[in-house]
Amino acid sequence: MKIAISSLGTSLDAWAGGSLGTCTQFLVVDTETSQFLVVSVPPDQVDADRMPLAAIRALVQHDVGMIITGQIKDICRQAILNFGIEVVDGIEGITVRDAAALYASGGAEAVATYQPPPEKIAVASHGDGLDAKLSGKGEVCTSFVLVEPQSMGFEVIKVKPADSVEQASVNAVRAAAKNGATVVVTPAIRPACCAALRALAIQVVLADEALTVREAVGAYRRGELTVPSYL
Repeated sequence: MKIAISSLGTSLDAWAGGSLGTCTQFLVVDTETSQFLVVSVPPDQVDADRMPLAAIRALVQHDVGMIITGQIKDICRQAILNFGIEVVDGIEGITVRDAAALYASGGAEAVATYQPPPEKIAVASHGDGLDAKLSGKGEVCTSFVLVEPQSMGFEVIKVKPADSVEQASVNAVRAAAKNGATVVVTPAIRPACCAALRALAIQVVLADEALTVREAVGAYRRGELTVPSYL
């Protein structure tokens, strides 16, 4: 069976979710072979206030039997159901690969009832607490303050020292992933390092280096931080 998953990227390790009405790419996955293709929707044909007809037509043409997405309007759901395609919405905190595997193993019910793991925000900082300042742009990341945003509990994660900037970046990625970070907040990041984190399904956002860890976490939760432009 072919399923279409609205995606924030173009690989199986990209985050699934977003709004069907504004999504510009879907991954159509064959649940039997795990092969996939990317279905792109031109940005000029995406409008949150209108029916996503371009997306619906494209997915119908690829003979999908199920669409998995983050949010969908009732009118869009009905239009898709009229084509004999099922819809599951509300998905978040999971990669396209894992969403497809979840559907293959448990069907629509497994996807609909999925609960993402608790969020952990790794903030690049030279300090040891919530009131520490973020590390500066151009500086090597030496530690993260790993914050559980609901309780604001935290722990300090040290990054293994390195002899080069490249190895320091690798060590920082490993430290974030090993300790279960789901988000990395930093003032700046190298494209290769950013790609490595995204491949591990870790979101990357940029924050002003003048902020404290506490302020950066608050800004992230309010949706005020930006994604690197090269993503």
